[in-house]
Amino acid sequence: AEILNLIIDNTINLSFMTGGWFKYENQKTFITRSGYTGEDGFEVSINNELAEKFTKELIKKGAKLIGLGARDTLRLEAGLCLYGHELDIEKTPVESNLIWAMSKKRISNGDFIGSKIISEQLTNGIKKIRVGIKPEGKIIAREKTKIYNGTDTLIGEVTSGTFGPSVNGPIAMGYVNDEFSKKETKVYLEIRGKKHPANICELPFYKKSYVKGATKWVMLNFQRNMSG
Repeated sequence: AEILNLIIDNTINLSFMTGGWFKYENQKTFITRSGYTGEDGFEVSINNELAEKFTKELIKKGAKLIGLGARDTLRLEAGLCLYGHELDIEKTPVESNLIWAMSKKRISNGDFIGSKIISEQLTNGIKKIRVGIKPEGKIIAREKTKIYNGTDTLIGEVTSGTFGPSVNGPIAMGYVNDEFSKKETKVYLEIRGKKHPANICELPFYKKSYVKGATKWVMLNFQRNMSG
């Protein structure tokens, strides 16, 4: 936040999930204090011809580049779903444990594609659900790892798994049969032909405190820049 503010004034006044128009090289640039990492950060929508110059300025001021692997580690620690892993056309928001993101009014109205099955699942329950998983020891369970119960019955599959630097241990997310989704349920992960113990846990694995406040300033700045 401090580095970005050295390059574009007043961006540090943004609070989490707010945004506004700013000036960079005399061009309007839209910046939001958001990002799919579970960490405090910014997303900058900038003209293509200025992107390289802007990146080099960030680095010069002390920022460092990272890759998609680092971003994936961060979003997994934060319990955030990734399409193609935790989300696809076979999984509903109820099964994905994302019903909190759906408007109660919209669910009640039922005026959207898929509303019928979502209503049925909310009424009658679901067979599988997304959960957090903490392997015991240091073993890392990658995508497609099979999940078993204590009687060697297949009950689910891992969708994402890695080492979590912020929690200093392996973490994973996956889908299990609903009856095995309670916190601290013992499960077993089949990795390279062997079954390793793990426990169902709450999400997120790691929770970040976001910057709040300054929303009024942001909205005034947004309106002022939009008007000229």
